[in-house]
Amino acid sequence: MAAAQQQIPTDPEWEGQRGVRRAWQSIAPIWLVALVGAILTGVVAPPELALGGVSLTLAVSTICALAVQLATGRKEGFVSRVTASLVGSAVILALATVVFAFAASANGIQLLHR
Repeated sequence: MAAAQQQIPTDPEWEGQRGVRRAWQSIAPIWLVALVGAILTGVVAPPELALGGVSLTLAVSTICALAVQLATGRKEGFVSRVTASLVGSAVILALATVVFAFAASANGIQLLHR
């Protein structure tokens, strides 16, 4: 039982300025997933299904964010890194949604059906 309570030494690569850089290395790829998903949605999906593509991209970004942050093996800052990953993804996808809405309305397509 005493071995389970043993303190894990801190990793100097995750501390200080280098630690911030390492954190961004696990956040930026999630933003890239969101950007690629938004571009693929715009290219592949018909305008009527663009919102579904954005939703699917956000779901994939969420799963990727959790997987990448768990793979780092660091519990310090986990919530902050996941939050930064998902907020960035949400902003990218919100901007993509605005672009899709303008493109659809220019073509006379209604995205939200009443």
